[in-house]
Amino acid sequence: MKRFLLLLTAIIIIFSFAACKKNANYNPDLPTIGIAKLINHNSLNDAERGIIDELNAQGIKVNIQQLDANGDLGNATAIANKFKADKVDVAVGIATPMTAALYNTLDNTPIVFTAVTDPVMGGFATSITQGKKNITGVIDAIPIKEQLAEFKKFYDFKRVGVIYTSSETNSISMVETTKKACAELGLELVLQSITTPAELKQAAESMVDRVDAFYCFTDNSIATAMSALTETAAQKKIPVFGGDITPTLNGGVVYALGYSYYEMGRMTGKLIIDILNGKKAEELPIIALKDDKYYNKLFDLDTAAHLGITVNDELINSAKYIIKDKTLTQK
Repeated sequence: MKRFLLLLTAIIIIFSFAACKKNANYNPDLPTIGIAKLINHNSLNDAERGIIDELNAQGIKVNIQQLDANGDLGNATAIANKFKADKVDVAVGIATPMTAALYNTLDNTPIVFTAVTDPVMGGFATSITQGKKNITGVIDAIPIKEQLAEFKKFYDFKRVGVIYTSSETNSISMVETTKKACAELGLELVLQSITTPAELKQAAESMVDRVDAFYCFTDNSIATAMSALTETAAQKKIPVFGGDITPTLNGGVVYALGYSYYEMGRMTGKLIIDILNGKKAEELPIIALKDDKYYNKLFDLDTAAHLGITVNDELINSAKYIIKDKTLTQK
């Protein structure tokens, strides 16, 4: 039954894409941009929105096809094959597994990725700044050591728990970086892998008696089911810290730091425009969002109060996002 449902989902994706090309907005005289994301969650949605906003802001007239693999690698491959059959002019992959599916399927089509942490480990770049043959993009690598040091200064923990998705190469890469960072900071790292978001709650329950805090880097499965972790941790009064702002906006993460995925999308849109204007993808260097103005803070004062943690006025004033009385305020 599971295999049948996966096949049915892939068929639906293929036919929904075909239907998009035939709708009233499709113009055969315009280039087609195929945008495919791994899964539906706020960070990847923000990146997708940023891409489209940049194209619109620059007055770029294109057909845009948007597809979602629903977190399934088989669906990602089906989308890549459909993009190949339909000869899209530029294929856009949002997140590492979706980008890998495009790269492994599309030999000549220009590919632009975004929300990818380690394109070298993903297999589609020769270095952190140079993509292979027909690919370039924007990376979302975060300063893990600096984040852990900042969180430890805020709340003095010694054992930090990290849950990650074993099938995501970006997460495997960040696990290795986190191991090194924890060793340098004198922290004990407690790791637990999952394969699907549905396993997150059980993983958190298995760790709450062994850690002083949780740290979440940019893992797509964790972002999708963040509340399963935060609710479990809150019951034991264990703080959760985030390396990405967007999944924390609904509350539960006491302190989060991260770059704007919307701005990553805008930068990705600029690369797409360069390709539409005649540049080759492999000639465009991979870029990273490093500007401090896009690196934001969030504090959940409700969760801090529940944990008995005081957030001083200086920190509150430095944050772009504050959650208080279950209300999100953006400065």
